Amino acid sequence: MAKLPINFSKIIITDPYNDGDLKYLITISDKSRSWDKTISCRRDELLKLKEELDNVLADTSTAEILGVSDEEAKIIDEAHKSDKLCVDCKYKMTYDCVTCLFKLDSPLERKLFLELKKAYIKFIPQYGLNWRGKEISVAGKTFDDPVNNFKEVLTIVDFYIEKGKNKLCVYTDGHTYHERTEEQALHDKNIDRKLQEFGYKVLHYTGKEVNENSGKIIDELKKWN
Repeated sequence: MAKLPINFSKIIITDPYNDGDLKYLITISDKSRSWDKTISCRRDELLKLKEELDNVLADTSTAEILGVSDEEAKIIDEAHKSDKLCVDCKYKMTYDCVTCLFKLDSPLERKLFLELKKAYIKFIPQYGLNWRGKEISVAGKTFDDPVNNFKEVLTIVDFYIEKGKNKLCVYTDGHTYHERTEEQALHDKNIDRKLQEFGYKVLHYTGKEVNENSGKIIDELKKWN
């Protein structure tokens, strides 16, 4: 069993009272003390243990497992039932699940997030940079707060990737979620120029690229990573 110091083996124990009795051997190891404890048990005893473990796991809520509120847990449980990105996701019930559903802004970001995870590319999602090109927390920032004002933030990068001298700012641009007026487009270009002045490489991927050719995106990012 992964990470647990417990091993199970199936053995056949023959005794004069119950010839050919099927039993299971459970070994519990304590590596820190260099000792093993071995217990033999019948099938019905092991099934009882399984039932008790199942009951304990079933009684543990999503909120408890992920450390989220009950309301957030309801959203997660519903997403696991109906969201296409969640149905076969290997990161269910991990903190990556919380990041994917609550930290990312759109399905495009969520899809690329999962592709980056599967490709084992190290990245930071929703990475804030200030007007000096330095990392900045955006937690609690608003345009009305004179102390913690959002105007200090140059941009929030969808996915920030850094390795050696390479510093990548990766954005997903979907028409549904990132519709831009001419003024907004100019604003974004100015941000790109500013990032490039600070030494960042800026990459934008359209919704079509993310949805239809994510493999090409991953290959391109791996060259930088």
